[in-house]
Amino acid sequence: MEQKKKKFTLKKAIYIFLGLILLGAIVMGISYFIKSNSTKSELFLTKKPTIENMEDKVMATGKIVPNQEIEIKPNLSGIIDKILVKEGDKVSAGQLIATIKIVPVIANVNGAQQEVNNANLQISNAQLNVANQQKQFAMQESLYKQGVISKQEYLNSQQQLQSTQIQVRNANQQLQTAKNNLQIARTGVTPALQGLATTQIRSKTAGTVLEVPVKIGYQVIEANSFNAGTTICTIADLSSLIFEGEIDEAQAGKLKEGMNMNIVIGALQNKTFPGRVTMIAPKGKDLNGTIKFPVEGDVFNPTSEFIRAGFSANGEIVLSSKKNALLLDESLIQYEKKGGKDVSFVEVKQADGSFKKQNVKLGSSDGIKVEILGGLSKDSEVKVWNPSDKDKEELKEKKDK
Repeated sequence: MEQKKKKFTLKKAIYIFLGLILLGAIVMGISYFIKSNSTKSELFLTKKPTIENMEDKVMATGKIVPNQEIEIKPNLSGIIDKILVKEGDKVSAGQLIATIKIVPVIANVNGAQQEVNNANLQISNAQLNVANQQKQFAMQESLYKQGVISKQEYLNSQQQLQSTQIQVRNANQQLQTAKNNLQIARTGVTPALQGLATTQIRSKTAGTVLEVPVKIGYQVIEANSFNAGTTICTIADLSSLIFEGEIDEAQAGKLKEGMNMNIVIGALQNKTFPGRVTMIAPKGKDLNGTIKFPVEGDVFNPTSEFIRAGFSANGEIVLSSKKNALLLDESLIQYEKKGGKDVSFVEVKQADGSFKKQNVKLGSSDGIKVEILGGLSKDSEVKVWNPSDKDKEELKEKKDK
């Protein structure tokens, strides 16, 4: 009897022990679940809507360029001998920029010299013909006075003399032309053409030198009907600048020429300059699968700030504005499908620390903040469900405290 009692007591003890272990595990699990839930409720930052002025605007990205750039090109081929300006220099109209040294082509010089020799030979032959014809005319004139020949024969002899004299004048002109060609082959210019073709390259307008793509010793080619020529320097008036940018196709229909715009230049600490839209391209360009439309606008510089050509810039065109609008960071908005449509909602913090889904009605957006037309008040605390790195740092600081 005592042995049976002992076995019963041992089993009971084992059952009691196992029951206590199971109960402890259940208690610990519930405690962990409660703590984890309470921890999760603290893992989210919240942000409140703000009341601000709302602007519906279109943003164009681009750069600042001169309204007009002038390329200075030579009208003679040769080698750069001197360069008298550098990038950034201000020049006036007619100012000397560079000089060109003409390098004679031996074949051209020899050819021009042969033309001179031929012209001299033609003059000698023509002068000899004149001398012979003068003797012939003197004889015919004597015979005519004696009545031996007719008047017609006399006139024919006179015309032949005049014809040989004309040949002499033509030969002299050909000689002068041949000498000019020889001088051009040697030096690149003649005194009579000094004003049209010159080895001195001068600025055609006042402005700032933007670029000097050549150096001393570079060979340059003249500008003509068949060749664009070598650019010696580029000059532009930096007081007359324009904005060249691009906008997305979805925004192109909202713009009109004449609209005011703000030009924001990042290189000048995001300084803003007034402007006006002057051109919206009628045809878009396919850039990496996205259609972009080029736009241009005048840039006004009332304070005469020094703006460099090529600065990156953004053009902001304000389409409409609202005062005292209820705004929320657009990144806090979430969407879900209902009836095949996207319905916007946020998660709002409740009094007990939990979050409740709340549908919201949205208005205009500037890409950063969106107008809240319904569903929230200025005191609503909205969950930051997709925290940025900055938000995570802020959350970490709060947890450490």
